[in-house]
Amino acid sequence: MDNAARYTAEYDDKKESDFLRDLTLDAMSRCGASRAQLIEVAKKLLNVDHRDYTDKEVEEAVDKWMIRAEILGDTEGKKSIRAEVEKWIESNKSNNRNNPYQGRNKLMLRDCYIDLGLKTIDEKASCRMAFKRMCEKGLLEKDPQNAGSYRTVGNGPEKLDFINADTTPFPVRFPLGVHELVETYEKSLVVIAGEPNSGKTAYCLNTAWKNRELHPKFFSCEGGAAELKIRLQKFGKPLGEWAKQIDFYGKSDDYTKNINPDGLNIIDYLEVSKDFYEIGGMLTDIYDALNKGVAVVAIQKPVGRLTGVGGERTLDKARLYLAIEPGILRIVKGKLWRQDHINPNGLWVKWSLGGGANFKIMPDENGGEDWRRPIK
Repeated sequence: MDNAARYTAEYDDKKESDFLRDLTLDAMSRCGASRAQLIEVAKKLLNVDHRDYTDKEVEEAVDKWMIRAEILGDTEGKKSIRAEVEKWIESNKSNNRNNPYQGRNKLMLRDCYIDLGLKTIDEKASCRMAFKRMCEKGLLEKDPQNAGSYRTVGNGPEKLDFINADTTPFPVRFPLGVHELVETYEKSLVVIAGEPNSGKTAYCLNTAWKNRELHPKFFSCEGGAAELKIRLQKFGKPLGEWAKQIDFYGKSDDYTKNINPDGLNIIDYLEVSKDFYEIGGMLTDIYDALNKGVAVVAIQKPVGRLTGVGGERTLDKARLYLAIEPGILRIVKGKLWRQDHINPNGLWVKWSLGGGANFKIMPDENGGEDWRRPIK
């Protein structure tokens, strides 16, 4: 090869390398890569191409790519996906504070995909990079318990207006007189941890019937409409009365969007087939979605343990936590005592289920029908 041909080949290789490097860094900048990331990649590509450079030259080139991405976005004449995503994040941050159906300050990637119509791999990658950029700025943080979930940060804690706070108890009643020992106020989570076939569903249905004037929402998560009908018939009440005063639903994929934030909600039960540690976070999300309402949530409990699957994390947000097993109900946690001189924590009672539906306290060996202290 003569010198002219060699020069031409080297020139073409250099031109192709420059083109590919520009293409790579331009795509990264459009997807929301940070300035530091672009500088690092640019230097590595220049080293691979055996090109001489100064730090200033690289920084100026990177700034050029970032400015172009800001102006042109993914295609000329359109705003960048990153700008659209950041606008969506800002809008939904505000909405979450005022929309009790959403987990407070909780943002989901999948919701952003749907709302912005992002369908291709590149579009979704740009969206993820935008979320990452917001994390780098300290405006978002990943939710370690849920993939694709983020929470806003840097807003500071909400100031509590205790002077004007409403201290009227939420008028919910529970089977076996639990409400006579523990008060329930607005925005409260009640957890019922029960062993399999221990009476969880019967307790939840009794709670719904006792509070039917509140028009509760009841989520029945096992069995279908036929099984529910059979269970309700055991109460001896007209099925029309149940249907008129209680709204029954099947299992939900996201209870935070379906519960009544200002009313009574009963979930029988919160089902997780694996990764039981997630239940604590799921209960927190349900609590966060409440405004003035109450959520009564049943969960599975291993035999011989006081807390449900998910362990002690399931205790975190509960203002009232009950453990039910065949014939025994315990108050594991009651934060607000109904009577100052009676600590409800640890109390237990024996019960029977008349006709498979109606709870009744069983007398102790002395004939007393009351709650008892655990034997020490």
